[in-house]
Amino acid sequence: VYTTPWCGYCKKAKAQLAARRVPFDEIDVETSDSGRREFASIGGRGVPVVLVGSQRMDGFDAAELDAMLAGAGY
Repeated sequence: VYTTPWCGYCKKAKAQLAARRVPFDEIDVETSDSGRREFASIGGRGVPVVLVGSQRMDGFDAAELDAMLAGAGY
């Protein structure tokens, strides 16, 4: 999950993952130079960017995240 500390939708995405007990890595694109480079390399323009296997969600939609997780076996 590519995030920033101030992003409300990032917090919602992380809370949904935590509630479903899905392990995830959080990459802060503001405070981490390597995170910023990774974010740029995937064409990130806004946060959150959630990657689940080969699936990608830009922004946050709870139903879409649930579908992505179900497709990945979570």
